[in-house]
Amino acid sequence: MLSSPDRGAFFAHLRDTADSAVGAGEDGTLLHRQALYLCSYDRTPEATSWMGHALHARRDLIAARGWTPHWAAARSTATALVRLGDSQPLLDFIDRAMVGDDAAETANLNYWAYWLGAIREPQANDGFMRERPTDWEPVRLMTGLVSGLHQAPGYVDLYVHSLWALLVNHSRLPLADPELAEKLSAHTTRLLDHHGISQRSRRELSAVHYVPRENRK
Repeated sequence: MLSSPDRGAFFAHLRDTADSAVGAGEDGTLLHRQALYLCSYDRTPEATSWMGHALHARRDLIAARGWTPHWAAARSTATALVRLGDSQPLLDFIDRAMVGDDAAETANLNYWAYWLGAIREPQANDGFMRERPTDWEPVRLMTGLVSGLHQAPGYVDLYVHSLWALLVNHSRLPLADPELAEKLSAHTTRLLDHHGISQRSRRELSAVHYVPRENRK
């Protein structure tokens, strides 16, 4: 909606904000992460070059295993790199920093719940990600994840794993919205016929595909 000059000024200010937040130490961690992620929406050559340098300097975050205090920053870095055309860091992040770690899996679902509006209360920092969910709306979360399966193809592996983790803990969730369950079944069928997903996603997608059918028995 912004004019080209206004858009350029906006992203230039956002990059300056990301740079200045680095100098604020721990107090600037959250601001830096969020500003850096939003900068990835700027697709101009200058911005892409700046973004690539900024993100690749943080790739060591993605190498950590399981939950760490920098988990959210690593997740944002991996997803922003996808927007620059590099999907491997996200696959690595799922394998190393999520799979098999209960704290990280909980953090991921809480992150999605907040982003997709399934957690209504504003959160001032990342602390809520570590808490076991008690007040978020699982149907709303599932709705957002199902929509993302076809609306955000670059992130399909993250959506698939997140849906799989959600349904592992809430296997009867599809019964709450049969129409949504049908959409999920249609999306998973289409994706399973597609050869561009990882082997992990194919296994998890097969399990996700089975859940609605099992609950109809």
